[in-house]
Amino acid sequence: MAKQKQSLLVQKLTRYFLAGVFAALPVVITVLAVSWVINLLGGLIGPGTMLGNVLGRFGSRFVDNTTVAYIVGWIGVLTAIFILGFFVESGMRRIIGRITEAFFRRVPLVGKVYDASKQIVDMLDKQGDDKLKGMSVVFCTFGEKGGAGVLALLPTPDKVELNGREHHVVLVPQSPVPIGGGLLFVPVESVSHVDMSVDIFMSVYVSMGVTIPKLMGKTAGHRSSAPTLSS
Repeated sequence: MAKQKQSLLVQKLTRYFLAGVFAALPVVITVLAVSWVINLLGGLIGPGTMLGNVLGRFGSRFVDNTTVAYIVGWIGVLTAIFILGFFVESGMRRIIGRITEAFFRRVPLVGKVYDASKQIVDMLDKQGDDKLKGMSVVFCTFGEKGGAGVLALLPTPDKVELNGREHHVVLVPQSPVPIGGGLLFVPVESVSHVDMSVDIFMSVYVSMGVTIPKLMGKTAGHRSSAPTLSS
């Protein structure tokens, strides 16, 4: 009898512990993702970086303290962004866009980088949200049956022929920040649709896969039949 009570107590404690773990897990994942982004930004625009030194020199015109000068530099940048946003919202978006494109596209390499970054920003912008939601979620398999697979976005159902074989162009985000990722050319027969919205697809990558068991069981289903994408 004592052993049975002890076993029940252990089971209850285990359930409590697991419930606490799963309750705290979303918070932990969010903190880790935000920390990763902050560390990444710190390495790109921190006080010791090239941009940080430029901002520090700008702020040193007004104050002597190095840290305060860096902060003053960022205040100047943020003020300029707000002023630019005011002009953009006032109806000058097209004019500013044309001037910027005309400037950067004159330089071959810089122009290519600008075009790629502009496409990404357009996808994140409100006016580009329809482009992102217009994509469909697909499952791509590699190798023989039972091989590895990956969830990806299909920007267009159009097919591309490479080496005499038809391929789909798919986007595979990176986790936990799905803005970046890779562009893959996958054979048509290895691509199949998934009944999943783009929002849920993004949440899977942001959560680093933790939400997959819950989401796949309720909102997604892999179609076993071959994809019927229009050419």
